[in-house]
Amino acid sequence: MLANSLIELDRAHLVHPFSCYRSHEETGVRVLKSAKGATVTDASGKTLLDGFAGLWCVNIGYGQESVVEAAAKQLRELPYATGYFGLGSEPAIRLAARLAELAPGDLNHVYFTLGGSDAVDSTIRFIRYYYHAKGTPQKDQFISVEYGYHGSSTAGSGLTAIPAFHAGFGVPYDWQHKIPSHYAYRNPVGSDPQTIIDASVAALRAKIAELGADRVAAFYAEPIQGSGGVLVPPTGWLKALHAVCKEHDILFVADEVIT
Repeated sequence: MLANSLIELDRAHLVHPFSCYRSHEETGVRVLKSAKGATVTDASGKTLLDGFAGLWCVNIGYGQESVVEAAAKQLRELPYATGYFGLGSEPAIRLAARLAELAPGDLNHVYFTLGGSDAVDSTIRFIRYYYHAKGTPQKDQFISVEYGYHGSSTAGSGLTAIPAFHAGFGVPYDWQHKIPSHYAYRNPVGSDPQTIIDASVAALRAKIAELGADRVAAFYAEPIQGSGGVLVPPTGWLKALHAVCKEHDILFVADEVIT
């Protein structure tokens, strides 16, 4: 099919995420046809360097034969297997065991999801269930960090502390809160790493005091803030914020997807 025909079909039927519908109608899309290594080729034959790695996820490049062969083998052998109804499958079991082996400390259980947003929503469900099971269902408030990205789903977009994800959607909800980012550029406290850490610790303590430690369920942070600008925190920032959470019996969620 000609690229122009595909563009028209796209305009007529396909809704794209994070797009301005007006400009999409005016300009259409660039149709991608193939990919190899770190490059993609569009329908006109132009080759582009995919610096974004798909959507942060093509971390070994396109067209890796070992991946193609493994996928083809699995599709022939067992293309789908649910984990419901007491069922399991070797690939999922072995991957969970390998991830547990690589993870630090007692992080030895794995729950697979379809993507990052789905994973964040799942953590909210697990956390709420955890506190209900402990007899403290009042711990239902969640805190995240300005410029942080925690998904584009209904619940996750509220934890995402980027205004563009909120406008017109009625989020964040009243149980979702944020503290200032550790972003060093034009930070009101300056660019000294320890001063930034101290400011973040103080901000988290203040937010916990405002909400009540007996109400706060969890604190969410990206080890490196991705969509907010690839913002790297000062060394020791994560440990300092984790210590505050531990002190107040608040779960610390490291939302690590893209880095």
